[in-house]
Amino acid sequence: MAKHLRIIALCGFMALLFASCGSKPLEGTWVEPAKEDGIVGEIGFTLLKDGSVVPINMGYSEFNAWEKVGDKLILKGQYTGTNPHDFADTLRIVELTDTELTLEQAGYTVTYQRK
Repeated sequence: MAKHLRIIALCGFMALLFASCGSKPLEGTWVEPAKEDGIVGEIGFTLLKDGSVVPINMGYSEFNAWEKVGDKLILKGQYTGTNPHDFADTLRIVELTDTELTLEQAGYTVTYQRK
């Protein structure tokens, strides 16, 4: 029985080890290239290792923190427009590669490129 438990524990440890090796880091600068419909410049954000966020041309959204929980990216900050308020956007990570990050929220999907 003890040998059986050791084999199960070893298999569980190996599964965790392989899962962690395949994860890609979210830290870095992610931008959505400018479209030809009047948007000037790139739009996106830089996710820093300390959990802070630097927005790039995001208008009235001032991000200040981020965290990854499972397959979710949570961006926290303040909206500074006509009705200022704090917010936390929860986005599902659809795909993460070395060069692209695809996020989805409420049926809207956007793909960012690593810069």
